[in-house]
Amino acid sequence: MNGKKRFFGNIIWLLGGKIVNMILQFVVSLATARYLGPSNFGTINYVAAFVSFFSSIASLGLSIIVIKEIAKGQSNDNEIIWTSIWLRLGTAILSTISIIALMFVTNRNDPLIVQIAFMESLSIIFSSFDTINYYFQAKLLSKWSSIAGVLAYLGMSLYRIYLLMTKADIVWFALATSMDMIFLTFFLLIFYIRIEGFHPKFNWPLGKILLKQSCHYLIAGLLTILYAQVDKVMLGNMVDSAAVGYYSAALTISTLWSMIPTALIQSLSPILYEAADQDRALFLRRLRQSYAALFWLNALYSIFVCIFAHWIILLLYGEDYLAGVGALRIVVWYYGISTMSTLNQVYLANDGKSKYINR
Repeated sequence: MNGKKRFFGNIIWLLGGKIVNMILQFVVSLATARYLGPSNFGTINYVAAFVSFFSSIASLGLSIIVIKEIAKGQSNDNEIIWTSIWLRLGTAILSTISIIALMFVTNRNDPLIVQIAFMESLSIIFSSFDTINYYFQAKLLSKWSSIAGVLAYLGMSLYRIYLLMTKADIVWFALATSMDMIFLTFFLLIFYIRIEGFHPKFNWPLGKILLKQSCHYLIAGLLTILYAQVDKVMLGNMVDSAAVGYYSAALTISTLWSMIPTALIQSLSPILYEAADQDRALFLRRLRQSYAALFWLNALYSIFVCIFAHWIILLLYGEDYLAGVGALRIVVWYYGISTMSTLNQVYLANDGKSKYINR
């Protein structure tokens, strides 16, 4: 009974935080898209596609592994978290340097692209501390990560509102994509230190064990990001930045919904790992129930969006973005269903079959 209370309490905090964040992000994103127009909005998202790829590299695929190790309670939680943070931070610095160099080489005639890349790539460095979220998820303490997320989104939203009011340059809007992660890092550290104290240790033998387990998730993550972001890169290079803007508007509507199934999976993961330790049949039954719930939630949302796509784009983004209606009716399906892949990773990680993620 206690486990059920923890689960439902955790899922309420996760969903509540995600919904508040979704509303804040969506409203401010709409105002930003309308202000910048399809071309400038597309430029920011074009660079963001490259940032997403390098962010995936910097994550090192550690999320599933860290949650599993902490949920099983067989290692020192603080050492796992800080070792993961230091590993990610080193990789993040190299990734940031790489993306700025890449943008400079490929767009040396457009210094604006390089400036935007610098501003957006700051998020990669600060995302290293998002590892603390894994601790809260594994301990079913998502109350704190939800509060941190809401405060971070609120800070980022106020920053964007200030930019809109002062009619700031596009470069400062690019920084807004990093401000969210900067604020999140600040609040996550405060909450984590209150619980575990400040003991930033690094255990290299433990780090090697974590990396050995996570390498398959890293490769899978890179392939997923490449699949998800290559369309923006192709549109930017083969058509123009306005096309990226139309497509990004469609993606925003699709990916906002993905916060809900993602929150469900984050809360379910520790419960599934615990069930696997107790009873294999119970684990498989709960896994099937989780798959069914996610599938029907995603299907109902996708059907709704397909029917009302034209009015959704017109109402939210205005006539300038109506060219994205067709894209919305397609991407809403695969972005919703793709969230279920995270549940696959829970099953494979529990059974020690991480290598199959890449097949």
